[in-house]
Amino acid sequence: MWIYFIAGTSLIIALGLMFYLAKSIEKKRKHIVLSFVAILFIIAGLTIGLLLSNTDIPVVDIILFNAVILFVYSFILLLLKGIQNGKKTEKKVMSTRKIAFLGIIIGIASVLQLMGFPVMPLAPYLKVELSALIVFMTLLWFDVKTAVIVSLLTNIIHFFMPGTAPIIPMLDEMINFLATMLFIAPTAIFLNRKNLDKEKKGISILVLTLIGFVSTVVLMVLFNQYINLPLVYKIQMSFNEVVAIFGIFNIIKWGINVLVINLTWRRFYVLRSNL
Repeated sequence: MWIYFIAGTSLIIALGLMFYLAKSIEKKRKHIVLSFVAILFIIAGLTIGLLLSNTDIPVVDIILFNAVILFVYSFILLLLKGIQNGKKTEKKVMSTRKIAFLGIIIGIASVLQLMGFPVMPLAPYLKVELSALIVFMTLLWFDVKTAVIVSLLTNIIHFFMPGTAPIIPMLDEMINFLATMLFIAPTAIFLNRKNLDKEKKGISILVLTLIGFVSTVVLMVLFNQYINLPLVYKIQMSFNEVVAIFGIFNIIKWGINVLVINLTWRRFYVLRSNL
Protein backbone atom coordinates (compact mmCIF):
# COMPACT_ATOMS: atom_id res chain seq x y z
CA MET A 1 0.00 0.00 0.00
CA TRP A 2 1.08 3.57 -0.66
CA ILE A 3 0.79 4.50 2.99
CA TYR A 4 3.51 2.00 3.92
CA PHE A 5 5.78 3.01 1.03
CA ILE A 6 5.61 6.74 1.83
CA ALA A 7 5.85 6.34 5.60
CA GLY A 8 8.65 3.81 5.19
CA THR A 9 10.63 6.17 2.95
CA SER A 10 10.33 8.94 5.52
CA LEU A 11 11.39 6.48 8.21
CA ILE A 12 14.57 5.57 6.31
CA ILE A 13 15.45 9.26 5.80
CA ALA A 14 14.87 9.98 9.49
CA LEU A 15 17.04 7.03 10.51
CA GLY A 16 19.84 8.32 8.30
CA LEU A 17 19.60 11.76 9.87
CA MET A 18 19.55 10.17 13.32
CA PHE A 19 22.84 8.35 12.69
CA TYR A 20 24.41 11.49 11.23
CA LEU A 21 23.22 13.57 14.17
CA ALA A 22 24.56 11.14 16.77
CA LYS A 23 28.03 11.15 15.20
CA SER A 24 28.19 14.90 14.71
CA ILE A 25 30.44 16.88 17.07
CA GLU A 26 29.86 20.35 15.68
CA LYS A 27 27.96 23.23 17.26
CA LYS A 28 24.51 22.77 18.72
CA ARG A 29 22.89 24.90 16.00
CA LYS A 30 23.57 22.09 13.56
CA HIS A 31 21.79 19.62 15.83
CA ILE A 32 18.69 21.80 16.04
CA VAL A 33 18.54 22.30 12.27
CA LEU A 34 18.94 18.57 11.63
CA SER A 35 16.29 17.70 14.19
CA PHE A 36 13.76 20.03 12.57
CA VAL A 37 14.60 18.67 9.11
CA ALA A 38 14.01 15.13 10.38
CA ILE A 39 10.72 16.13 12.01
CA LEU A 40 9.58 17.76 8.75
CA PHE A 41 10.37 14.58 6.81
CA ILE A 42 8.42 12.53 9.34
CA ILE A 43 5.47 14.92 9.24
CA ALA A 44 5.50 14.76 5.44
CA GLY A 45 5.40 10.96 5.59
CA LEU A 46 2.55 10.94 8.10
CA THR A 47 0.61 13.52 6.07
CA ILE A 48 0.89 11.71 2.75
CA GLY A 49 0.19 8.41 4.45
CA LEU A 50 -3.00 9.76 6.03
CA LEU A 51 -4.11 11.32 2.73
CA LEU A 52 -3.60 8.05 0.86
CA SER A 53 -5.23 5.86 3.52
CA ASN A 54 -8.73 4.52 3.10
CA THR A 55 -9.99 6.70 5.94
CA ASP A 56 -11.82 9.84 4.81
CA ILE A 57 -9.88 12.44 6.80
CA PRO A 58 -10.44 16.18 6.22
CA VAL A 59 -7.32 18.06 5.12
CA VAL A 60 -7.94 20.60 7.89
CA ASP A 61 -7.63 17.86 10.51
CA ILE A 62 -4.31 16.72 9.04
CA ILE A 63 -2.98 20.29 9.05
CA LEU A 64 -4.08 20.69 12.68
CA PHE A 65 -2.34 17.42 13.57
CA ASN A 66 0.90 18.64 11.99
CA ALA A 67 0.62 21.96 13.80
CA VAL A 68 0.22 20.18 17.15
CA ILE A 69 3.39 18.13 16.54
CA LEU A 70 5.44 21.18 15.58
CA PHE A 71 4.09 23.24 18.46
CA VAL A 72 4.74 20.57 21.10
CA TYR A 73 8.23 19.86 19.79
CA SER A 74 9.12 23.57 19.62
CA PHE A 75 7.72 24.16 23.10
CA ILE A 76 9.83 21.31 24.51
CA LEU A 77 12.96 22.73 22.86
CA LEU A 78 12.31 26.20 24.27
CA LEU A 79 11.57 24.80 27.73
CA LEU A 80 14.74 22.73 27.81
CA LYS A 81 16.76 25.63 26.43
CA GLY A 82 15.64 27.71 29.41
CA ILE A 83 16.60 24.92 31.79
CA GLN A 84 20.08 24.81 30.24
CA ASN A 85 20.88 28.43 31.16
CA GLY A 86 23.84 28.65 33.50
CA LYS A 87 25.36 25.31 32.49
CA LYS A 88 28.76 24.86 30.91
CA THR A 89 29.06 25.10 27.14
CA GLU A 90 30.06 21.46 26.64
CA LYS A 91 27.10 20.25 28.67
CA LYS A 92 24.78 22.50 26.68
CA VAL A 93 26.01 21.04 23.39
CA MET A 94 25.59 17.46 24.58
CA SER A 95 22.19 18.23 26.04
CA THR A 96 21.07 19.90 22.81
CA ARG A 97 22.26 16.89 20.82
CA LYS A 98 20.27 14.60 23.11
CA ILE A 99 17.16 16.77 22.71
CA ALA A 100 17.48 16.72 18.93
CA PHE A 101 18.08 12.98 18.94
CA LEU A 102 15.01 12.35 21.12
CA GLY A 103 12.89 14.49 18.81
CA ILE A 104 13.88 12.33 15.87
CA ILE A 105 13.32 8.98 17.58
CA ILE A 106 9.90 10.07 18.86
CA GLY A 107 9.02 10.88 15.25
CA ILE A 108 10.33 7.50 14.10
CA ALA A 109 8.31 5.72 16.80
CA SER A 110 5.21 7.63 15.64
CA VAL A 111 5.75 6.49 12.04
CA LEU A 112 6.17 2.89 13.19
CA GLN A 113 2.95 3.16 15.18
CA LEU A 114 1.13 4.50 12.11
CA MET A 115 2.41 1.52 10.09
CA GLY A 116 0.61 -1.00 12.31
CA PHE A 117 -1.11 -3.86 10.51
CA PRO A 118 -3.98 -6.17 11.57
CA VAL A 119 -3.19 -9.86 12.05
CA MET A 120 -6.55 -11.20 13.27
CA PRO A 121 -9.57 -11.14 10.89
CA LEU A 122 -11.99 -11.32 13.82
CA ALA A 123 -10.41 -8.27 15.47
CA PRO A 124 -9.04 -5.93 12.75
CA TYR A 125 -8.79 -3.11 15.29
CA LEU A 126 -5.89 -4.95 16.96
CA LYS A 127 -2.75 -3.99 15.06
CA VAL A 128 0.86 -5.09 15.33
CA GLU A 129 3.39 -2.24 15.28
CA LEU A 130 7.07 -1.89 16.18
CA SER A 131 7.27 1.38 18.12
CA ALA A 132 8.39 -0.71 21.13
CA LEU A 133 11.69 -1.24 19.29
CA ILE A 134 12.44 2.49 19.56
CA VAL A 135 11.36 2.61 23.21
CA PHE A 136 13.54 -0.39 24.01
CA MET A 137 16.57 1.14 22.26
CA THR A 138 15.96 4.40 24.15
CA LEU A 139 16.22 2.37 27.36
CA LEU A 140 19.58 0.95 26.22
CA TRP A 141 20.87 4.31 24.95
CA PHE A 142 19.78 6.42 27.94
CA ASP A 143 17.71 5.23 30.90
CA VAL A 144 14.23 4.15 31.93
CA LYS A 145 12.99 7.73 32.50
CA THR A 146 13.85 8.71 28.93
CA ALA A 147 12.22 5.53 27.59
CA VAL A 148 9.02 6.36 29.49
CA ILE A 149 9.01 9.90 28.03
CA VAL A 150 9.51 8.62 24.47
CA SER A 151 6.72 6.05 24.81
CA LEU A 152 4.34 8.54 26.44
CA LEU A 153 4.91 11.28 23.84
CA THR A 154 4.60 8.78 20.98
CA ASN A 155 1.19 7.69 22.25
CA ILE A 156 0.08 11.28 22.79
CA ILE A 157 1.01 12.09 19.18
CA HIS A 158 -0.96 9.03 18.06
CA PHE A 159 -3.99 10.26 20.00
CA PHE A 160 -3.96 13.58 18.12
CA MET A 161 -3.59 11.81 14.77
CA PRO A 162 -6.81 12.36 12.79
CA GLY A 163 -8.98 9.35 12.09
CA THR A 164 -11.86 7.49 13.66
CA ALA A 165 -12.89 9.03 16.98
CA PRO A 166 -12.13 6.68 19.88
CA ILE A 167 -14.88 5.51 22.19
CA ILE A 168 -12.89 6.70 25.20
CA PRO A 169 -10.19 9.35 24.55
CA MET A 170 -6.60 8.14 25.11
CA LEU A 171 -7.74 4.68 26.24
CA ASP A 172 -6.07 2.70 23.43
CA GLU A 173 -2.92 4.80 23.71
CA MET A 174 -2.68 4.31 27.45
CA ILE A 175 -3.18 0.54 27.07
CA ASN A 176 -0.38 0.50 24.50
CA PHE A 177 1.78 2.57 26.86
CA LEU A 178 1.04 0.15 29.72
CA ALA A 179 1.90 -2.88 27.58
CA THR A 180 5.17 -1.29 26.42
CA MET A 181 6.18 -0.51 30.00
CA LEU A 182 5.43 -4.10 31.01
CA PHE A 183 7.56 -5.32 28.12
CA ILE A 184 10.65 -3.23 28.95
CA ALA A 185 10.31 -3.59 32.75
CA PRO A 186 12.51 -6.72 33.13
CA THR A 187 15.29 -5.11 31.09
CA ALA A 188 14.99 -1.84 33.04
CA ILE A 189 15.22 -3.70 36.37
CA PHE A 190 17.75 -6.44 35.73
CA LEU A 191 20.00 -5.32 32.87
CA ASN A 192 23.69 -5.15 33.81
CA ARG A 193 24.85 -2.40 31.48
CA LYS A 194 28.54 -2.90 32.33
CA ASN A 195 28.45 -6.48 31.11
CA LEU A 196 26.47 -5.43 28.07
CA ASP A 197 29.03 -2.76 27.15
CA LYS A 198 31.88 -5.19 27.69
CA GLU A 199 30.57 -8.34 26.04
CA LYS A 200 27.71 -7.41 23.70
CA LYS A 201 26.90 -11.13 23.40
CA GLY A 202 23.21 -10.47 23.62
CA ILE A 203 22.22 -13.41 25.82
CA SER A 204 21.04 -11.06 28.58
CA ILE A 205 18.92 -9.07 26.10
CA LEU A 206 17.41 -12.29 24.73
CA VAL A 207 16.51 -13.60 28.19
CA LEU A 208 15.12 -10.28 29.43
CA THR A 209 13.02 -9.65 26.30
CA LEU A 210 11.61 -13.16 26.56
CA ILE A 211 10.68 -12.52 30.20
CA GLY A 212 9.10 -9.23 29.12
CA PHE A 213 7.24 -11.07 26.34
CA VAL A 214 5.74 -13.67 28.68
CA SER A 215 4.81 -11.18 31.41
CA THR A 216 3.22 -8.77 28.92
CA VAL A 217 1.12 -11.49 27.26
CA VAL A 218 -0.10 -12.85 30.60
CA LEU A 219 -0.84 -9.47 32.18
CA MET A 220 -2.58 -8.09 29.08
CA VAL A 221 -4.85 -11.14 28.97
CA LEU A 222 -5.74 -10.64 32.64
CA PHE A 223 -6.16 -6.89 32.10
CA ASN A 224 -8.65 -7.44 29.27
CA GLN A 225 -10.47 -10.24 31.10
CA TYR A 226 -11.03 -8.46 34.40
CA ILE A 227 -10.71 -4.71 33.74
CA ASN A 228 -10.82 -3.48 30.15
CA LEU A 229 -13.67 -5.55 28.70
CA PRO A 230 -16.10 -5.82 31.64
CA LEU A 231 -15.51 -2.45 33.33
CA VAL A 232 -14.67 -0.13 30.41
CA TYR A 233 -16.46 -1.61 27.38
CA LYS A 234 -19.16 -3.50 29.33
CA ILE A 235 -18.44 -6.65 27.30
CA GLN A 236 -18.62 -10.11 28.82
CA MET A 237 -16.29 -12.73 27.36
CA SER A 238 -15.25 -16.11 28.65
CA PHE A 239 -11.60 -16.55 29.57
CA ASN A 240 -11.09 -18.86 26.59
CA GLU A 241 -12.47 -16.22 24.22
CA VAL A 242 -10.18 -13.56 25.68
CA VAL A 243 -7.18 -15.86 25.27
CA ALA A 244 -8.22 -16.72 21.70
CA ILE A 245 -8.36 -13.04 20.73
CA PHE A 246 -6.17 -10.92 23.00
CA GLY A 247 -3.81 -13.69 24.06
CA ILE A 248 -2.96 -14.74 20.50
CA PHE A 249 -2.73 -11.12 19.37
CA ASN A 250 -0.25 -10.22 22.12
CA ILE A 251 1.77 -13.36 21.42
CA ILE A 252 2.08 -12.31 17.77
CA LYS A 253 2.74 -8.62 18.50
CA TRP A 254 5.30 -8.99 21.25
CA GLY A 255 6.83 -12.07 19.67
CA ILE A 256 7.58 -10.03 16.54
CA ASN A 257 9.00 -7.23 18.70
CA VAL A 258 11.28 -9.70 20.54
CA LEU A 259 12.51 -11.07 17.23
CA VAL A 260 13.18 -7.64 15.69
CA ILE A 261 14.88 -6.31 18.84
CA ASN A 262 17.25 -9.27 19.12
CA LEU A 263 18.13 -9.08 15.43
CA THR A 264 18.84 -5.35 15.39
CA TRP A 265 19.81 -4.00 18.82
CA ARG A 266 23.58 -4.45 18.38
CA ARG A 267 23.59 -2.36 15.21
CA PHE A 268 21.70 0.48 16.94
CA TYR A 269 23.48 0.20 20.27
CA VAL A 270 26.78 1.46 18.81
CA LEU A 271 25.24 4.95 18.79
CA ARG A 272 25.37 5.06 22.60
CA SER A 273 29.01 6.12 22.67
CA ASN A 274 28.15 9.21 20.61
CA LEU A 275 25.15 10.42 22.66
